[in-house]
Amino acid sequence: MATPTTAQLTTLLTALGLPPPNPSFLAPILIPPPSRSLPPLPALVATAKHRLLSTDLTAPQVLLPSAASLPNHIASPTLPSQTLPCDVVLQVLEVEDTSRSKWEQIEALDMERKGEFIKGREVIRVVPANEDEPSSASTQAPQGNARAVNSYGPFKLSLQDWKGATIYGFELQKVPKIGYPPTMSIGSKILLKKGIKVARGMVLLDPRNCVVLGGKVEGLDKAWQKGREQELRDSVGGGRKRSEV
Repeated sequence: MATPTTAQLTTLLTALGLPPPNPSFLAPILIPPPSRSLPPLPALVATAKHRLLSTDLTAPQVLLPSAASLPNHIASPTLPSQTLPCDVVLQVLEVEDTSRSKWEQIEALDMERKGEFIKGREVIRVVPANEDEPSSASTQAPQGNARAVNSYGPFKLSLQDWKGATIYGFELQKVPKIGYPPTMSIGSKILLKKGIKVARGMVLLDPRNCVVLGGKVEGLDKAWQKGREQELRDSVGGGRKRSEV
């Protein structure tokens, strides 16, 4: 069987909606392990896809210089209506829930930190079960949902292309996989399709014109998670105390 080439791998990756990677990015994947042969092509594609989705697109030598990026001035708030001239893959820098006030989000983060969740009109504090003692259902979080509040948006995203240019995106309709982590992680890649509307510097997102490709950039995600509450507090003045829930 012929050894897969960089061109083959690039063609298959772009067919999945991913941007074309730089040959230097793909080179380590095409080097066989010592005393072993390369995995089959589908496995190489899966590895390359995972690494690309987990990589900061603005890092050197990740994408080809020909990879699509945001056009100049498309993020300008003075232009009432534009359309994207080609498909572009961007990465998520921030996620904001526009359905709740910033103080509601601060309170939700505070509750989550304290191990609390909302059940109807009650606030219940979650007590970790002791393996040596019987546990009570009233002190345990619902299965698969340890977060204080679930939100369905709409969400506003801060998006970045591989050249470092940024633009905001807003959900006009619910888009699968857009939401707070773990639904969507920071560094996740999203494909904006050719013709998507941009109104006064805001990309208008709906399921027909964009696809969340997934992924997570650990450094970006950790920094956002760590600084999110303080950024929310700073944006509302930071001096107001948390209200009683």
